[in-house]
Amino acid sequence: MHPYVRWIEIDLDAIIHNFCQIRQLVPPAVKIMSVVKADAYGHGSAQVAGALAEAGTDMFAVTTIEEGLELINSGIKNPILVFAPILPDQADLVLEHGLMPTIDDREALHALASAAAQKNVKGSFHLKIETGMGRTGIPGLEVSQFLQEIKKLPQLQLAGVYSHFATAMMKDKSFAQKQLSIFLQAVREIKREVSGEVLAHIANSAAILDLPDTYLDMVRPGTLLYGQYPSPYVSKKIELQDPWQMKGRIISVKKLAPGDSVGYGRDYITKKPREIGVVPVGYADGFGVLPHTRPAKFYDLVKSTAKLLSQVLGLIAPNYMIYGKERLPVVGRIGMQLSMIDITGKGIARGETVQIPIRRTTAGGKITRVYLRDQKISAIREVAAVQTQK
Repeated sequence: MHPYVRWIEIDLDAIIHNFCQIRQLVPPAVKIMSVVKADAYGHGSAQVAGALAEAGTDMFAVTTIEEGLELINSGIKNPILVFAPILPDQADLVLEHGLMPTIDDREALHALASAAAQKNVKGSFHLKIETGMGRTGIPGLEVSQFLQEIKKLPQLQLAGVYSHFATAMMKDKSFAQKQLSIFLQAVREIKREVSGEVLAHIANSAAILDLPDTYLDMVRPGTLLYGQYPSPYVSKKIELQDPWQMKGRIISVKKLAPGDSVGYGRDYITKKPREIGVVPVGYADGFGVLPHTRPAKFYDLVKSTAKLLSQVLGLIAPNYMIYGKERLPVVGRIGMQLSMIDITGKGIARGETVQIPIRRTTAGGKITRVYLRDQKISAIREVAAVQTQK
């Protein structure tokens, strides 16, 4: 037994299994760019990328240069695309380390060309096309003019072109189809004008499942690799395994009498004798932290308001931990690094382990990751082949 009182178990076999499921689903000629941004969605980018490189991924994608450098420093040799368009003063850095930058403006384009000329190297990059996400990329209508500028810069090689779906995970795919149409028009023009291989890619996890006409030259799985479907509306045509499990040990057990309080602000007052377990995890670790999203429809507003009211009235526990198959409600305010759970009548002793549901991308980086790896990739591939044929 390791000495940790809270830790996250990462099953690398499960991640490889999910990769193999995707590899079996898409045609052999279609390349796979594994997305390991945000520390591989909280799983640990170096360890996950190492496993995926062994499994046969063609490329990796990260958001920032810093994330790309972390992969390189861990020994990754596969090409690495940086999603965030580079600033002009970052051109030297990406060329020095062999990262594949995203370009979406003329200033950065010329800065990359200048840096490539000074280093006497070919500066390869991917061009981002804005098709409706409203974040980064050049508008489709500006592709022609941008291509003419690229042609004047022999130091550069356009290696790829891509865009990003805004609604592929939703039930209504009409906007995704509109984005695809804009993108394909740009791709046709680019491949007609540019010599050499230009990889076209737009398919994210949701599109991989529901929109096979978006596969093109390469697909970009992200959340699928980590055992999660993008939304309830996508098809579940591949079988995923969850590689993530956070656990913690109960470090203290207290018996409270009626009228005793728990936690800051005395938000929770016992009405009956209670047994309380203390687990060393809190909001500083990401426990109980959820993203704030604006309700898309009036129904969503009503539903979220009803849920919040139920939590305030104590009808449902907003946070919980799991012991065996039972949910144990968190009582009192979640502290910075300590939380309390009601273990009354469960026979749970100090030192026992509970599972802790936590959002992966907000889980604290200082929580120890314990990596599990048992199976050979060949065995995982055989299982994936059988499952995708069902």
